[in-house]
Amino acid sequence: MTSSRWGLRLFLLAVLFLSLYLAFLLVKPFIHTIIISVLLASLIFPLKGHLLRFFHGRRNVTALMSVVIITFLIVIPVLVFIAALVSQAVDTINDISDWINEGNLERLLKHGWMKSVIDWFKVHLEFVEFRQSDVQSYLLQGSKNVGQFVIEQGAALLGNVTSLVFHFFVIIFITFFLIRDGEEMLGQIKYLAPLREEQKNQIIGRIKAVSRSALLGTFLTALCQAIVGGIGFAIVGIPALFWGTVLGFSSLVPVVGTSLVSIPAIGYLVITGKTAFAIFLAIWSVVLVGSVDNFVRPFFMRGEGRMSTFYIFLAIIGGIDLFGLMGLVYGPLILGFASVMIYIYRVEYSDMLDGNRNMK
Repeated sequence: MTSSRWGLRLFLLAVLFLSLYLAFLLVKPFIHTIIISVLLASLIFPLKGHLLRFFHGRRNVTALMSVVIITFLIVIPVLVFIAALVSQAVDTINDISDWINEGNLERLLKHGWMKSVIDWFKVHLEFVEFRQSDVQSYLLQGSKNVGQFVIEQGAALLGNVTSLVFHFFVIIFITFFLIRDGEEMLGQIKYLAPLREEQKNQIIGRIKAVSRSALLGTFLTALCQAIVGGIGFAIVGIPALFWGTVLGFSSLVPVVGTSLVSIPAIGYLVITGKTAFAIFLAIWSVVLVGSVDNFVRPFFMRGEGRMSTFYIFLAIIGGIDLFGLMGLVYGPLILGFASVMIYIYRVEYSDMLDGNRNMK
């Protein structure tokens, strides 16, 4: 290839990257909105074929009906839930602060069995200094931090009604075209990718499998446990919406999971003299909440896309730290993309990797 030909190609690549950068600046304010639209379109996509047949192949009507379904079954309920959650979070934080300020926690720490627990920690964990005032401040601060996160993220979403309405219509607009023209858009992306056809199909297939594992498996399990746990909390008189949501998030923590919330709740019921409710909640948590994790999670996380709960947990907390509430989605997606690229690398360089192994 002549030098002039190389110069032309380099110039075209430079112009291409410049145009892509400028295009990115245009869509940067709507990155979250676009990602949400893609996820919503992916959720409704399996239904598209049925709707397309029902409406005799009319794609516009099919896409319009799809966004109507998304609006009334997903978007509106989620917004109503967030508004109610923020309200109950405020009430819960105030109740906890009032309970501690009234001296209830101080009386609890002076209780015989609690003193025995603290003494045990003092003996076996001598490097940690346990003081009653420290325990009280840690519990108060911990409860505030959990609630404050929910309030801040919810208020950021609901605080600017004008912006929320605008982004809502943008989501619906983008989702409409993704549902209507999604196959063509995906075909264009595949055409531009400088990979073999089987590699493109492998990437798409693995992304679907990993998304099912990381997003559906993790978040639907957390949602089911939050609902079941919230029902149990409501029966025993604990604010169900807030603590059910906290329980759902705690299910993402490996090993201990929902026990981070259910055990303190049971202890609270015992302390307040509601022993029958405490026994009921313990049975409810073990039998029903625990069974959700045993049956729902394996159902959604089966197959080649299955990912370790430990890695998903790291992806979620890392995503939240980097992106805020949207990190709940971005973390597993980034982890899934990295998993796909490692898989492609392993397939592409399998001869070299196997050769290195044999040399050892």
